[in-house]
Amino acid sequence: MKDLTEYIIPFSGLKIGNHNFTFKIQKTFFDAFEYSEIKNGELTVELLLEKSETMMVAYFDIKGDVTLECDTCLGDVIKPITKQYRQIYKFTDDEDLNLTDEMTHVSFREFEINVAPLILEFINLCKPNKVNHQEGECNEAFTEVLNKYLLVEEKTESKSNENNEIEIDPRWNALNKLKNKQ
Repeated sequence: MKDLTEYIIPFSGLKIGNHNFTFKIQKTFFDAFEYSEIKNGELTVELLLEKSETMMVAYFDIKGDVTLECDTCLGDVIKPITKQYRQIYKFTDDEDLNLTDEMTHVSFREFEINVAPLILEFINLCKPNKVNHQEGECNEAFTEVLNKYLLVEEKTESKSNENNEIEIDPRWNALNKLKNKQ
């Protein structure tokens, strides 16, 4: 992870109460994480940090667009993202404390938190599992080559009109005879 000092929040100097932070997420942010699937985007992250004596609650409001790779033609697809997340930072020196995904342990000796990895995680949670262009927008040259080499299985089963039984490939008949003997 490269230099992301603008995402470090020195909470020890903050008074108890609410604090607002705004982060602009662009290509340089994603470049800092070499393992990031997202390579580009234009997002705004509004962070409301509620600090108390025993914990901090961070509310992330993420809005913007990310550029993803199409699963079919490998071209760029721009997807909008709008999502809110909450993260709880619990001040404790008890490392055996049972924490959930929504809670993070912060030692009393620490004085700052880095929200950049958390922002990247939240953005990745927003991206769809399957990324495709709209119908007809994929790179036609690439999809033609893909379709040329794509294996399509032909169906060998057909319905019999007489008794609605499925016709099976005759090569499997010998195995079916063995199965029926048992």
